[in-house]
Amino acid sequence: MKQLFSFLAILMLLFSCRDDDFGNNSSTLQPTNFKVEVKYDASYNDANNNPRRAKNAAVILVNSNSGDTYTVSTDANGFANFSNVIPGTYKITVSKNMLADEFFSTFNYVSPADEINFNGTQEGATVNVNVQSTVIELKTARIGDLLIKQIYYAGSHATQGASFRDQFIELYNNSNEVIYADGLYIGQLYGKVNTTFNQSYTQANGQFDWSKSIGMTMGSAANTDYVYADYVIRIPGTGTQYPILPGESIVIAANGVNHKSPLVDNTGNPISIQNPALTVDLSGANFEVYLGDFNLSIGQPVYKFDIQNPAVKDMEIAYWGRTGYWSGNNDLLMDNPGRDSFVIFKMNNADFTALPDYSDPSVTNVTTSTKYFKQIPNSVIIDGVDLQNFNPNSQRPKMLNASIDASFTNCDASFNSQAVIRKTKTTVPAQGSTPARKILVDTNNSANDFVKQAANPRGFQQ
Repeated sequence: MKQLFSFLAILMLLFSCRDDDFGNNSSTLQPTNFKVEVKYDASYNDANNNPRRAKNAAVILVNSNSGDTYTVSTDANGFANFSNVIPGTYKITVSKNMLADEFFSTFNYVSPADEINFNGTQEGATVNVNVQSTVIELKTARIGDLLIKQIYYAGSHATQGASFRDQFIELYNNSNEVIYADGLYIGQLYGKVNTTFNQSYTQANGQFDWSKSIGMTMGSAANTDYVYADYVIRIPGTGTQYPILPGESIVIAANGVNHKSPLVDNTGNPISIQNPALTVDLSGANFEVYLGDFNLSIGQPVYKFDIQNPAVKDMEIAYWGRTGYWSGNNDLLMDNPGRDSFVIFKMNNADFTALPDYSDPSVTNVTTSTKYFKQIPNSVIIDGVDLQNFNPNSQRPKMLNASIDASFTNCDASFNSQAVIRKTKTTVPAQGSTPARKILVDTNNSANDFVKQAANPRGFQQ
């Protein structure tokens, strides 16, 4: 009898519970309308200092869990009105392309370029019946003549190809003038690679809140005005040693060797390649990232796969961690799933050396294993690309400001021989002795600017 009463009591308790006690409140699950107000940043305010809204801007909502995507353009008043949006958490990306005539009619002064791109983004945006609007600010995308053209980070098959040893980055001169690569820095950025929210050391989008780093005093600007690099390499040269002609590129290899051919590692063991078609020949690279001499200088051995080609110029190791707190990589290793971000920038050596470095914000006490990351101002960045994990269930928050890269790009998998490569916008025909050259897409929105295909040093979109 006692058991019967207990059973009846449990039944009564269950029937007395409301639907929304179990997360089934139909009012929060039903599709809803959602409005995005899009305005230009304060530098484009009108004469009365009122913000200007952006008409005909493309607004994209992507559900962080399901991948459901909605696309609407803003109306004449700068509002994107979405209907029947499934409630959830969304990433919102906004882009606006503006030609010189529209720029002048909108802002009443002459555009600095024939074509200007504006971008804005918001991560972790909530959409439900209680939250039906948000505001996004557009910033001018940076105008750069030197671009990150190709990033081969996925690597090739671990046993039939070259694994991670054949990774490279390619930079491209998208202008009609010679650009000298001397002194150019390439930064491999550091940040959170998962979206664990609501930590004491994270921002609203799940990325590190660098204002919480030990010794940081600059407040929110630590997140909005800077990025943080664990590895920085530098192209050598005195200023005019390494020209990049218009429409040409330079390749920076992790190991500047022919990965299609058998090799011998630094311990004397042979490296066989079962399927040369899966990998690439980097013996013609312009530069390679050899860390052997650096490792020896800090008391570390030369990594067995860090094979040096004397015919390929070595990059300079500009930052590999704070002295005594060196970072762990023994070679230029890119994250195969795609959780890296890369930037290129220029500044003089003394100014770079003077840049501070900080431990990540989760660190509360410095130990011998603490790592430090170089703080790089957004103002010196020429170009940047945010990569993304190929697994839709393992997405990471952005590291780069929307003015540098408004979204992400990625390959389909790790070790699949794919690279991300910039799209071709148009081809300028040959004129006299001047050869034809390709102009690549550069809207500072990686999802729009890049495609994924088989890695092809100095190749183009297929």
